[in-house]
Amino acid sequence: MHASPLFSRKNVTVVFAAVHLVFLVFGMLPGRWRDHMHLSSPFNLYERITHCHQAWNMFETIPNINRMEARLVVQDGTKKAREEGVVLPGLRRFSQHDQVRLNNWMINVIFDSSRGVFRESYMRSAAQALLRSGRYSPRARMSLEVVPAYTRSLLGVRSLKEIAVERPSVLGPFELGTLGSKNTPAPSTP
Repeated sequence: MHASPLFSRKNVTVVFAAVHLVFLVFGMLPGRWRDHMHLSSPFNLYERITHCHQAWNMFETIPNINRMEARLVVQDGTKKAREEGVVLPGLRRFSQHDQVRLNNWMINVIFDSSRGVFRESYMRSAAQALLRSGRYSPRARMSLEVVPAYTRSLLGVRSLKEIAVERPSVLGPFELGTLGSKNTPAPSTP
């Protein structure tokens, strides 16, 4: 017995591909536009079922973050706090202009609440590198400070006369000895 031409494998594949393409194109629209359309509920359900969430921020015309600074700040007892670089290995200084990969890592891992396991792993590795340097005792406390400057809208630039606004974020402080030991559970991150 032959399957009807309407339900042939080829037709089902073409229909699925066409529907999937429509949802992918819909996913390119800015989020605030999609949220006001009648298709937003089925679209969100389809994204959850297929795990096809699209992040199109690489195509935005104006960068969300105008500039960013990041540093590890280490306070060892009563000594003056010292700033260290955040790039591993070697605790080099972070520069958003050096490598796009580092900038994307900073944005995606530090600011994304669903990626806590990566932040914890990074903080452990940074603590171990600071301890290996010999400059700090295990009782020293370390914080990760990230200072992004978010680009203002054109209206904001015109009225406030500034291109970006800084919104600092601090993770920590954590004790180096506790964080750097491999046997202790990682601290919870905000």
